[in-house]
Amino acid sequence: MTHGEIECFLAIYRYKTITLAAEKLFITQPSLSARLKTLEKELGGPLFNRRKGNREMELTAAGKEFYQLAVQYEAIINQMQQVCKNKNDTIKVSAINSVSTYFLPKVYNFFMAKHPEYQLEIQDMELDAAANGILHGSTDLAFTSGKATDDRLLQTPVFLEKMVLVVGSELQLGAKVTVEDLKGCKEIYIEWSHAYDIWHKQSFKGDHPQITISIMPQLEQFMLQNDCWAIMPVSIANKLVSDTQLKIVNTAFDIPKREISVVKAVDNNSTIVKEFLESIKKVTNETTDVYSLL
Repeated sequence: MTHGEIECFLAIYRYKTITLAAEKLFITQPSLSARLKTLEKELGGPLFNRRKGNREMELTAAGKEFYQLAVQYEAIINQMQQVCKNKNDTIKVSAINSVSTYFLPKVYNFFMAKHPEYQLEIQDMELDAAANGILHGSTDLAFTSGKATDDRLLQTPVFLEKMVLVVGSELQLGAKVTVEDLKGCKEIYIEWSHAYDIWHKQSFKGDHPQITISIMPQLEQFMLQNDCWAIMPVSIANKLVSDTQLKIVNTAFDIPKREISVVKAVDNNSTIVKEFLESIKKVTNETTDVYSLL
């Protein structure tokens, strides 16, 4: 049996279906199924029950026994891979674009000023790609508003950030803006998190945003239409307001704060990771409207 076959077995167990496991491993479903069949043939029996009409894969008795051994094998491989890693004291950090562009630069500067002996590698990836990087040793930490699902990853809330309403200079609104004051046809919408998306749909029922974006540079570009509005984290709002004629306005309704978490490998307890997280805590404690959860 090969390392790849054991990796495929563990992925199927963790993600419950061939489809999702193949997606997470970045291989095709037929390739994943072929590796599983090869492994089962070598072991002499099935590792999963394949019930008709049920897409979720369940371990057989032999599969449960093999799983315990596979987890031990995986742990040994991870330990072997760490022998020569990070000897140059480099920390590799990834984050969703909005965090890496507007909030984390303060942390990077603080961390490097305090620890000039370290090297910092900054990456820009969404959660799935960053999680894969963590599992393969090419990423140490990933900051996200999403949810990691792999049991080899540890996800910890890092900070909460106030959300505010930003409007263009030509948009005339009252001193305290209500939901009814805001027209969807003028909104620039960003799905800051799944929880935010649910709140937004409940609050602005039947009103569809004019523009939906996911890349931060586009936010400023479209907001400069002057009669648009958007809800955004305060770190982004402060930057846009200082550089443009946009303005932050008070609302008569509550906007839920955005929660950002950090994802790392369960067994990554390195000194450099701990010191970087301490830098996050320090910066958040000194930043207005950002609340540390560490």
